[in-house]
Amino acid sequence: MTRVINFDRSFKITVPISLALIFAGLVGVAVMGFRNGVDFQAGLNTDIQFAPPSMKVSFAGTGTVRLSVTKAEVDVITQAPSGESKAFLFGYDKYPTLAAMTDALKTVPGVGVDLVADAGLPSNQILGASQTESTIGATPTVLHVRSRGDELAVSVESLRSSLKDFGSISIQRAGDAANREFMIRLEDSGKDPTFATTIHQKLVGALASAYGADNVIVNSSTFVGARFSKNLADQAVWMTLLTFLVILVYCSFRFKPVYAIGAVLSVVHDALIMVTFIVFTRIEFNTTIIAAILTIVGYSINDTIVIYDRIREKVKLNPGAIFRENMNRGVTETLGRTFITSGTVLLSAIALYIFTTGSMKDFSLCIIVGVTTGTYSSVFIASAFVDMWMVIESRAAKRKQAAAAAARQEKLRLAALPIDIDLSPKGLAILRGKGVE
Repeated sequence: MTRVINFDRSFKITVPISLALIFAGLVGVAVMGFRNGVDFQAGLNTDIQFAPPSMKVSFAGTGTVRLSVTKAEVDVITQAPSGESKAFLFGYDKYPTLAAMTDALKTVPGVGVDLVADAGLPSNQILGASQTESTIGATPTVLHVRSRGDELAVSVESLRSSLKDFGSISIQRAGDAANREFMIRLEDSGKDPTFATTIHQKLVGALASAYGADNVIVNSSTFVGARFSKNLADQAVWMTLLTFLVILVYCSFRFKPVYAIGAVLSVVHDALIMVTFIVFTRIEFNTTIIAAILTIVGYSINDTIVIYDRIREKVKLNPGAIFRENMNRGVTETLGRTFITSGTVLLSAIALYIFTTGSMKDFSLCIIVGVTTGTYSSVFIASAFVDMWMVIESRAAKRKQAAAAAARQEKLRLAALPIDIDLSPKGLAILRGKGVE
């Protein structure tokens, strides 16, 4: 027979610890606030990559020319004034060196190419001017080559130093360090009315001055306005509250209302513990973190419902036992399943944390913390609340029974009084006041 663990004995310790952590988190939010990402803070979000130039491509003919660099080839699409389009595809397998690729691009009518890197470098190391198509004109468009070695040294610290005049700034490395790719976030304080129109040029200009104009690649640049960021923050709050409401309604139908309240308290606990973790670790608060919190809420409520089902089953099988005994037995029997499920999720989250970077690394770290607190809250918050409620109900029932028994005893005592009773109106009124009919 499986030994039953008395989880209720630890409630007096775990509940105060949880309340203390939540209180600390709320104080942290009030004092320090969140380190908002550009999703919830007006500003500019720019994906910058640094690489030396490989060639400069220009177009001197009529019409337009668009150039894009993919993993397999360099594509050039020309469009004549008449609207006729032609596509030229230059695969790296057919043109394996920069010299060969340069000669191939020169075969496109009107296109001129100036090779500035080592002609013998592999052509599959070419990087475009950006992740999207580039329109080629009279002003040369710079194609880059993946930097190998330390000929172009860039770090988060050096970037921060070169952009120190930009005020509040967040810099995060994206991908492998060898790619020299960074996410730069500039906060809009609202003091500069021209921020949205001028900040991108100022940023690129500062980087060009520090590292050379031909070494800077702008993969993407997005500006988020103050109104949009506020609306996004409001939507995130309402979405989270709606999730709690749906959980409350669902659990009220599936279980008793007291179970539903316990389940909601459990997921609210998980969300607030996650807020505490985010505030004190200074993880950037963005839509990815909101997704992590909602994922944790879904995991936690699933674990709570499994435990509630087993407790309800034990209550039906042992109606004469007190609720606490059924609760301890039900939680004990689901413990193995809980550890296996939580362990599997944790292994996946840990792997993500080890092998990813940027926002995905923060997401996986939140999942690791959330799965731990979700498992904890299903036992020590959800079950503890129901147990506390049942104890209160039991004590109230005992007090009611004691009061009823005392009333019966008083009636019996009065019934045993001598028969010499005053039957006058005044005497009958006194007897009625004593409960005698």
